[in-house]
Amino acid sequence: MKLSSLRRIRIAVSLILFLSMLFLFLATGYGILDPIANVLLHLQLLPSVLSFFALFFSISTLGFLLVILLTLVFGRVYCSSICPMGTLQDIVTAFARLFKPRKKRRFNFSSNRKRILRYSILGITLILWISGSLFLVNLLDPYSNFGKVSVSLFKPAYIWFSNSIAFLFEGLDIFILSPRSMHTLPWDVVLISAVIFLTIAVMAAWRGRLFCNTLCPAGSILALFSSRPLFRITFNKQECTFCKKCEWVCKAECLDSKTHQVDHSRCINCFNCFSACPNNGIKYQPLPAVVKKSKKAVESSGEKRQFMLTMASGLLSIPLITKLARSQGASSPGMVPVENQKVVTPPGSLSHEHFTNHCIACYLCVSACPTKVIVPSFFDYGLEGFMQPKLDYHKNFCNFDCVRCSEVCPTGAITRQSEEEKKLIKIGEVKFLAESCVVTVDRNDCGACSEHCPTKAVQMVPYEDGLFIPEVYPEICVGCGACEYACPTGPYKAIYVTGLPVHQVAVPIEEADGPREDESDDFPF
Repeated sequence: MKLSSLRRIRIAVSLILFLSMLFLFLATGYGILDPIANVLLHLQLLPSVLSFFALFFSISTLGFLLVILLTLVFGRVYCSSICPMGTLQDIVTAFARLFKPRKKRRFNFSSNRKRILRYSILGITLILWISGSLFLVNLLDPYSNFGKVSVSLFKPAYIWFSNSIAFLFEGLDIFILSPRSMHTLPWDVVLISAVIFLTIAVMAAWRGRLFCNTLCPAGSILALFSSRPLFRITFNKQECTFCKKCEWVCKAECLDSKTHQVDHSRCINCFNCFSACPNNGIKYQPLPAVVKKSKKAVESSGEKRQFMLTMASGLLSIPLITKLARSQGASSPGMVPVENQKVVTPPGSLSHEHFTNHCIACYLCVSACPTKVIVPSFFDYGLEGFMQPKLDYHKNFCNFDCVRCSEVCPTGAITRQSEEEKKLIKIGEVKFLAESCVVTVDRNDCGACSEHCPTKAVQMVPYEDGLFIPEVYPEICVGCGACEYACPTGPYKAIYVTGLPVHQVAVPIEEADGPREDESDDFPF
């Protein structure tokens, strides 16, 4: 097989995986995507690592080991083909080239002087993670950023386009498509997602894979394993004519045609150099695992030593970092109504600590939630839970028998639950403010909260003048939020759910007193 064919194979594989991941975020309501999700999500590096620790070293979460094995053998093929954000950067780079003069489309070799920045950022990211904060992971991880961009920016455009086609077909009496509701996201989350996308897009348009080789923690981790891969790109010194055409198309800027050096820690195996070389000046072949250490290898080991020193020095600051994260968290509830001071995390997340320690804010659960009750937050969890999702019962309620979020979570932040298990998970506790209820204030009958409580944790009892008022039974409440969503009072609800820091098990209700069937088509109010 000709080496130039590797580039075409890489492009085909990258586009297939990219489109699959994109469609997974845009159309998560389709169950047919579950098998695809199980494969693709397990191959995302940092989510797989977090899932490995979250699910107690489950064999099914060892996808990151496969990625590392591929890196040791072939180099950073994860960055070139598996990572969706990497493919998105390539698309931006290709699109930007159309608007550049021919000479400015060229890349040029740059020395690896950014390694101090790269490994310092990685060290700080890991130190924060060890100290209990995923702030930098949520901000820099490529999969997390791809999820934010897809859900916050691409999905609204996708739904608008899909609905436009559906309405067009309806005008022609063709009803093969159904309009979909738009998921309204907080403006600050959309703004941050837009800034992240524009930053990465500008870096890609300007210098190709600059983000991957400076800021990306996954790229920095894989750089440590790819400095000496078994299969590697090297120069054929006898055939090279120093034309620099390979260097001009290298998005990682790791080819130095003048000295015939290749920085394998930055090479993403895009294989553009094979198609650009007019001769046989570039080759791709296996080399012995044990070779004489060169000057470059010494530099590589020096980089690793520097990285370890950064890690060691940073570990000393863990108590200070943890204290800072907690202090930030103490000031964050300013945007939360006073009646609901504690954030509600999705069922299966076990506790606030477990959730914030493993969620990378990829928003796949946000996209998958059928009632759209899971929404992105900003600093609701404090600095350690930056932009991680929460349940907002002003938007909707959590379906009593729905486990969709636990099926799609790639990191184990939301552990997989069966429908029967989920029905007993107590994620919050109901509270009732009689002084805010329409029964006591307006002397009107209501009962919306009791009517839609699936466990009968809210029941109407006699009050005054023939009226009935809600009475709550917290021990059987699961915190689904149906009562809060149905309550007509405002701006604050007379009945609400406050989140539990550690999820509990609700008292089972008798089969005869089970969830009542709601045959109404529309939810009240």
